[in-house]
Order: sequence, then C-alpha cells, then structure tokens
Amino acid sequence: MNKKSKYLYFIIVLIVILIIIGIYILSCRVNENVLRKEIKEVVSKDVDYDYKTDCKSRFGYCDIEEAIKAYMSEYSRRLKRIRNISKDEKISNVLTVNNYKTDGPLFKESLEYLDNSLKEYDTNVDMLIKMSDKKYLKNYIKLYTKDKKYIKLYKDIINDLKVYDEVDNINELKANKINIDNTINTSIEILNFLKTNQKKWKIDNNLIKFNDHNLLTKYNLYLKKIGK
Repeated sequence: MNKKSKYLYFIIVLIVILIIIGIYILSCRVNENVLRKEIKEVVSKDVDYDYKTDCKSRFGYCDIEEAIKAYMSEYSRRLKRIRNISKDEKISNVLTVNNYKTDGPLFKESLEYLDNSLKEYDTNVDMLIKMSDKKYLKNYIKLYTKDKKYIKLYKDIINDLKVYDEVDNINELKANKINIDNTINTSIEILNFLKTNQKKWKIDNNLIKFNDHNLLTKYNLYLKKIGK
C-alpha cells in the first residue's frame, strides 16, 4: 500500500470514527431528552396516579427511566393501599350494634380482619416512610445500574425535576400512622373487652347495655380514645 493509499485509508477510518462518535453523541442527547420528558410527565401527575413503568428511552437511560417509574409506581401502590384501609367502612363498622349482633360475642371475624388490616397498613406505611427519605430515593438507582455516569445523571434529574418534592411527606405519614394504629388497636381492645365480658352485656333496643356500671364506664373510655 503506497503512501497515498495509506493516507486515504487513514482519512476514511477517521471519518468513520467521527461519524460513530457523532451518532453516539446524538443518540445520548436524544435519549436524555426522551428520558427527561418522561420523568417530567411522571412528576406532573398526582402521587397516587397509576404509573406506567414501560421504558421509552434506550441504553443506560432506560435504567434511569425504569428506576424512577418503578419507584413512583411502588409509592403510588402502597399509598393507595393505606388510604383504602384508612377509609375502610368494615373497620369503622366493627364497633356498631349491627356488628355486635352478627359477629359477637366472640368477634372472631372482626378481630381477624382488624389484625390483618393493621399488619398490612403498618407494612405499607413503614415502607412509604422509608421511601420518603431523600437518601433512599437517591440510592434507588443502584438497584438498576452500577454505572457512575448514569447514577450521576439520575441524581441530576431527580434534583432538576424535583422528584423528591412529590414524596416528601414523612411527617404526614407518621401522623396518620399514629391515628390509624390508635383506631385499629383500640377497636381490637374494645372487641376483646366485650369478648372477655360477653355475659355482662347485651343488645337491647339497638343499644349496648351492661349489667355493671364500671364496665360501662370502661367501655365509654375506650370509645373516647377513638372519638366515638
């Protein structure tokens, strides 16, 4: 191969390399734009939105997109579950005369339902409190990639698009947990109280009546704990 041919070959290789580099840079910009657009749309939704976790960007950008969407999807799912439990009419109706008639005096079904609801509520709300920690969100990407480039971009994006602002409600979650736990635990205490003293109360004219004034006082104190 003469010098002219070598030079031409070198130029062709250089052009090919530059084209590849250009395509790579363009691809990175396109995929980052797609990624940011997707995450911006995610952040614009209510936190209990039914998030779709399919990925529209490619390569390592998809890892970032999947991480944020999976995080928001899990957060939304758990949030909906605790809200459903907090509004569950079956829980609020366990201390009604009708339930005393149908499930008393042993309250087997009611106690089991309350116990399961409490466990499910606490499991979900504790995880939400954990997920609402900024450090947890920052490190969530590590479940999807170990590449420092994409980890850095992930952190930049959650800061730029204020992803954390959507889930920054630790104080509200903790306050709600105290209220719901108190309601369910006190309801369990009341039903166990009625179960233990099953021969000392009855339903008369759709009212619960005790044959011992001290038991009535204790029952009313239980109800006062949960605002009934």
